[in-house]
Amino acid sequence: MKYFYLVIIVFFASCTSPKVFSESALNEKIQTLNRETITFKEVLERNKGKKIFAQIFASYCPVSQDSFDDVLKFQKENPEFSFVFLSVDHSYYDWKRGLAYVKPKGQFYYIPEKGEGSLGKFLKLKSIPRFLKIDEQGNIEVFKTSKVSDKLK
Repeated sequence: MKYFYLVIIVFFASCTSPKVFSESALNEKIQTLNRETITFKEVLERNKGKKIFAQIFASYCPVSQDSFDDVLKFQKENPEFSFVFLSVDHSYYDWKRGLAYVKPKGQFYYIPEKGEGSLGKFLKLKSIPRFLKIDEQGNIEVFKTSKVSDKLK
């Protein structure tokens, strides 16, 4: 019976969403549009004091492409947010080419390690697109949603 309770506790503990980013996720190196290296922590610091709407996407992904109209609508209705787009495209060059078809405007970064790096593992990236809401201090308010919804406001 002890094992049953332990399994239940572990299950529910694993279902809770983190409220802060791990140090390894914050220190993951990502790339800017100019192929400069920056950490995810630096991205958050650049936006400190603002709510952040973050989307993890790939330009080749049809579901990601379909989500851009919803993101555009959200941008128009919520101009107080900073918009951060993190790409897991196959390569930097694919990402840069694909950005020509991305409608929303904001800060764009490429995650070279994709789901295998510290940031991808922290986010438990299994599917895209993925949306997060981060508060003015860099804390996670919405950890995982696959649709632009009211809970991101």
